[in-house]
Amino acid sequence: MSEPIVVFENVSKRYRLGQTRTSLPSVLSAWVKRRLNGNGQETEASRYLWALRDINFQLKRGDSLALVGANGAGKTTILKLLAKITRPHSGRIFSKGRVSTLIELGAGFHPDLTGTENVYLNGAILGLTRSEINRHMDEIVEFSELERFMDTPLKRYSSGMAVRLGFAVASCVEPDILLVDEVLAVGDVPFRQKCINRIRQLLDKGTSMIFVSHNLWLVQAVCNTALYIDAGEIKFSGTSEKVIEAYEADLHAKRAAKLKTGETPAFDSGETFCEITKVEIGPFDGDPSPDLRPDRRSRILIHYMSYRDEERISLVLRIVRSDGVTCCMLRTKLDQFEIPVNRGHGAISLVLDPLQLRGGTYFVHVVARDGEDADSLATGSSNFFTVTGSTQTFSDMNGIFEPNRSWQRECEVQTLTAGAAVG
Repeated sequence: MSEPIVVFENVSKRYRLGQTRTSLPSVLSAWVKRRLNGNGQETEASRYLWALRDINFQLKRGDSLALVGANGAGKTTILKLLAKITRPHSGRIFSKGRVSTLIELGAGFHPDLTGTENVYLNGAILGLTRSEINRHMDEIVEFSELERFMDTPLKRYSSGMAVRLGFAVASCVEPDILLVDEVLAVGDVPFRQKCINRIRQLLDKGTSMIFVSHNLWLVQAVCNTALYIDAGEIKFSGTSEKVIEAYEADLHAKRAAKLKTGETPAFDSGETFCEITKVEIGPFDGDPSPDLRPDRRSRILIHYMSYRDEERISLVLRIVRSDGVTCCMLRTKLDQFEIPVNRGHGAISLVLDPLQLRGGTYFVHVVARDGEDADSLATGSSNFFTVTGSTQTFSDMNGIFEPNRSWQRECEVQTLTAGAAVG
């Protein structure tokens, strides 16, 4: 069994609240203000925020670990401790090998330097010699797709271009440990898929990765294990699928509790009256086989919760292959399917007869929109599911779906007019 490359043993981290400077005058000034405000006796809870408490985990070479949890749970603090940006209050951290970080957009870059100069700067920060950077330069430029802009100052780059360059440097140097925190959310879809493929290559070569993202389908795509962090403590650990289930169950339980009290929950996307609580796909009722196959009927079940009465919603549904390719998009508005909703739980069923997807791995992404299909209200995704069929591969050459078809040998040569069907 391989030895762990990262070890956290009873690691805790706290931050001092309300103090930005630690010089003697600033400390005395803060003490005087507290006395004048009648708050001379501070409790530990009022003085400190415990970002992490007694965190324990190990990461072995070639493994990928996701950190899942709400904003402020302590996920980024774990990455910063590993990157030695900050130090723990107590406990022990062990890491072995070169650490490459993508924690903050533009970290390690200087806006007045060109793309090429920033590659050398960032490479030096990672501990590379100039000759090592020269050896990787062509690969970095090719991966980032920024050849035309390498002599342009970084301050003229868009945020997506900065991410491209940052990820290219961090991944092309083939680190022992790669730390990624949300930055892939900025890039466009084709480059994001390119990054996912690159991450998989690094994992196959033995790189270990700790990954932070609120994009849960992306977590399942690149990570085999995960930790659910809540208020600085590990609440659940296991496979990424099980951890995400536990995390989403907690989110739905909290929102359901607010529903019982008559309080409409606040969502990150703003005011809304509806959320997607679960998306499932499986064989159609009565099918004796649990397998999903191209030639059999399948059913997608979309569970939702409404916080108002007498509303209408519409749904946009996409079936997405694991490499990010959208296989199809369906809209209830275009299909003239009305969805009136009232306060409480409900579900919408969609039957695909037959499924027609080629063998492979997919997930379903659903967006709930208002009745006019104008504004988005909430989103939800299924777990990854596997279709068993004639092809089990991610190759683009094998296509996405298997159409209903029939073959026959024509005795005479025929000419087909536009729109004509064969068979």
